[in-house]
Amino acid sequence: METGGDTTDDAALRMRAEEEMIRLIEAAGNLRSDLEHHEAVCRTILEGIRIGDPLGPVLEATGSSTWRPRLTESLGLYERLRHRARLRLIAVGLAEGMTSSDIQYYWAITRQLASRAVREVAELD
Repeated sequence: METGGDTTDDAALRMRAEEEMIRLIEAAGNLRSDLEHHEAVCRTILEGIRIGDPLGPVLEATGSSTWRPRLTESLGLYERLRHRARLRLIAVGLAEGMTSSDIQYYWAITRQLASRAVREVAELD
C-alpha cells in the first residue's frame, strides 16, 4: 500500500506499534490472571461474610495486603499500555493519511479526544 511517506519511517512506525501491541497483550494476560485471583478472593470474602466470620481475619487469610495493591498496579499498567498502543496505532493511521475525523470514527471517540490523540502522537519519542 502506498502511503506517500518514507517507507523506512513507515516501517519504524509499524515496528513501534507492533512492540506496543505485544506489551499490551502481555499486560492483558497478566491482568486477566490478577482478575481471576481477585474474583476467587472476593468469593472467599463473600463466603466469610455469609457465615458471619469477622472481616479482619477473613481479609488477613486472603492476603488483602498483597492482592489489592497488585490488582491496582495491574489495572494501572494495562491502562497506560493500552493508551500508548492506541497512540502508536493512531500514528500509523496518520502516516497512512487518516484524518482526525477518521480517527474519531474508527476509535469511536469524541472530536476532542481525537484531536488530543493527534497532539499526543506528535509528542511520542
